[in-house]
Amino acid sequence: MFRSTAKRWLAAAAGALVIALAAAGYAWFRPATAGPPVVVDVRPGSSVSDIGSQLQQAGLIRHASAFQWYVWAARLAPALKAGRYHFAPGTSIPAIAWAMAEGKVSPDLVRVTIPEGYTVEQIADLLEVQGVCSKSDFLREVDQGHLQGAILASIPAGVPMKHRLEGYLFPDTYFWEKHTPAHQVVQDMVDNLVRHVPQDWIRTAAAKGETWHAVMTVASMVEREAKVAAERPQIAGVIYNRLHDHPPMPLQVDATIQYAVGYKSVLTYEDLRVASPFNTYTHVGLPPGPIANPGLDAIRAAVFPADNGYYYYVAKGDGSGEHYFARTYAEHLQNEEKAQGSSP
Repeated sequence: MFRSTAKRWLAAAAGALVIALAAAGYAWFRPATAGPPVVVDVRPGSSVSDIGSQLQQAGLIRHASAFQWYVWAARLAPALKAGRYHFAPGTSIPAIAWAMAEGKVSPDLVRVTIPEGYTVEQIADLLEVQGVCSKSDFLREVDQGHLQGAILASIPAGVPMKHRLEGYLFPDTYFWEKHTPAHQVVQDMVDNLVRHVPQDWIRTAAAKGETWHAVMTVASMVEREAKVAAERPQIAGVIYNRLHDHPPMPLQVDATIQYAVGYKSVLTYEDLRVASPFNTYTHVGLPPGPIANPGLDAIRAAVFPADNGYYYYVAKGDGSGEHYFARTYAEHLQNEEKAQGSSP
């Protein structure tokens, strides 16, 4: 009798516990149920935690942790894609997570990939062609807009840069609606740079006595000069070696001439004499600012250059994109002969 009563009591208690857990679980996972469709902008580089918090703040879910738990349990974290999404209130957490994993962004969005090494002018042309914003509006915002971001404080005032934010627009894949205000487009790109650059890198550069603007300038030259990833730190090393030599050597970086005169497949001796503050053949030291918008690997190379003792490099000319590096001018001349022998 006692055992039978105990079993019934335990069964009832277990049932009550299951019901309580189910209710708690429903409350935890239950989405909001009223209101118009909600727009959620998931920016590149957002973590699962960031997205969960964003969904909770938008009122789509009640608990960010529920979204995080589901994403990790379903192993969807690596698949979540940036973009602008429209969700109706009441959409379940699994439905939201899978929509993001499959990249089911709003149909009126434009996917824009900004290649590493693009200049402000090239980005402006691309945005206009894809219908995001006009070139003139974009350039006006780049040069005169009031943008947020502590990293922009490193840009010195009064320097003769072609465009104020050259170098500070992070190359990445973005999702914008057509006719997005240029201010929002530029701010998104600056924000993305801030998210990607670790504060430790900025502190490391400062400890070496390098301003962040100088680092971004070096990174832009590395981005345009290096064709092989492994050579980025080596080329950065050459640039710093020349800058820190006594007396400093002219950098003689061809990419700065390209920036000054416009892209040309072959530079002439006349081009090397162009009157421009970006001419690193006639001016010693760094140009006034970046000559392109570098990617993260080029920035890393500018923060952590190779300690190589090289002062010269020349393209091998064999189609590999690689360079010969030299410590002395005599060795450099030998490398130039080898490069000419490799040219088709």
